Amino acid sequence: MTRLHGLLVVALSIAVSTAGVAACGAGRGVLGTNTSPCFLALPVARKAVDGRGSLTGVRLVDVNRLPPGEQALRKLLDQLPIPSSHEVCLAAFTGRYTPDQVEMPFGPVPTSGAGRFAIAVVTIPKAVLLGTFIVRREPLSFNREHVGF
Repeated sequence: MTRLHGLLVVALSIAVSTAGVAACGAGRGVLGTNTSPCFLALPVARKAVDGRGSLTGVRLVDVNRLPPGEQALRKLLDQLPIPSSHEVCLAAFTGRYTPDQVEMPFGPVPTSGAGRFAIAVVTIPKAVLLGTFIVRREPLSFNREHVGF
């Protein structure tokens, strides 16, 4: 009976562990955020900056649901022909960018003629570049803070 008891304990602990792992991943995308659809946009975004600079971050943005505090971003995005889905992926790159160094430069260029950030705006689910903004400052944070890791 102790052997049977030991087998039951092992089986029960495996079942509980499996259920716990499944529950931890439920309801989240691959990144644990809503940006996972932007994976397909990354090659298009990287090509838009001709491979220059380093990737700062990626954000999935619903243009119709931008909070009031995101005026700078809204001002930029209002210049582009956003598709009917109203969701686009923004990929930010850090470096030094001029309009002739990016694909489809869009919007005003910093007065110096160059910017520290290039932000590629790409449609989803089919990754199509809508334009690339060159800016001195990020119009929103591309950093994600993770708690509990």
